[in-house]
Amino acid sequence: EHAVHTHQGMDKVYQVIEGQGLFLLEGEEVPMQAGALLVAPDGVPHGIRNTGAERLLVLAILAPAP
Repeated sequence: EHAVHTHQGMDKVYQVIEGQGLFLLEGEEVPMQAGALLVAPDGVPHGIRNTGAERLLVLAILAPAP
């Protein structure tokens, strides 16, 4: 799990490589699985949670870079 947090001045993109889970965005829970691309805009509370039996592997990209 990656607890809910925010980034000021940066957008965050998650590319799900393997596994399944929930993308937590502004109090909503969005299902995510391998192949999904999810975006947390600048300043919006977000996080992820593994809901499967296997590991959840994501690539996280911050733009602009910190």
